[in-house]
Amino acid sequence: MKRALITGITGYIGSNLARRLLPDWEVCGLVRQPLNLEYIADISPQIEMFRYDGTYDSMDAALAACRPDLVYHLAAYYTDSHNREHVPKLLDSNIGMGLHLLDAMFAHRVPFLVSASTVMAHYGGERYRPLNLYAATKQAFSDLLTYYLDTGMLRAVTLVLSDTYGPGDHRPKVLNLIRNAARKGEPMALSHGNQDYDVVHIDDVASAFQMAGDQLLEGRLQGGTFQVVPEAPLTLRETVEQLLRLHGSSWQGGWGQRPAAEREISRAIRLYPTLPGWQPAISLQEGLSNLEWED
Repeated sequence: MKRALITGITGYIGSNLARRLLPDWEVCGLVRQPLNLEYIADISPQIEMFRYDGTYDSMDAALAACRPDLVYHLAAYYTDSHNREHVPKLLDSNIGMGLHLLDAMFAHRVPFLVSASTVMAHYGGERYRPLNLYAATKQAFSDLLTYYLDTGMLRAVTLVLSDTYGPGDHRPKVLNLIRNAARKGEPMALSHGNQDYDVVHIDDVASAFQMAGDQLLEGRLQGGTFQVVPEAPLTLRETVEQLLRLHGSSWQGGWGQRPAAEREISRAIRLYPTLPGWQPAISLQEGLSNLEWED
């Protein structure tokens, strides 16, 4: 049976990917302490977990013990703005951990990697222009990966994500915040809402990662960068209005009551092709209708 190591397995995307791989794969998870089982409580007995403490030795031990055929690198530290407290966490999680992973993969002859990048590295639709420091540190990992690819040490697929949503999602994402306010009938100040809301259902995102890994292992892909995006995104306001209609809510959002962010991605960005053979299977209407509404 094939073995996969997933960094970020306790997060929303990593947990859904692990759930999708089981039971056809043996799944290892790279985790930190304190361990948060919120998203993986139902599958944790089926996952072999290895602790990463910020050192190369702990990463090396995890690769040696797991012996994966393939690594999915999803771990990241996100903040939309930053102060001095965020900087060490951004460096550790988005650059240091990634470099430890790449070098340990080379040391243990693990040649295949699928990693997640962000559309925030392409502010204004440019090939590289980071929206924030998070995006800059994600690009720094991509630059490190380029060295390992160029020297022939690894083969990798990078999936560029915009936004994700789905059931059981407790992240403070804009759609979740709006949905929670609407369910409780609470007011919420919002921007104009005219920005493109480039969002993909979690099942389709997990499917893209699984397909990328399969194609790498089978030799159908040698590597590359691909976007995981919907065919035709709606604006944020149109998405919220559809959500409210589907759940029979008369909630009125406070559109225009707060200024737009100084730096935001207002129009959908398309710089890379979609993964061969992948397309969204869950329509926005189906995905929104299946979101939890009642407590």
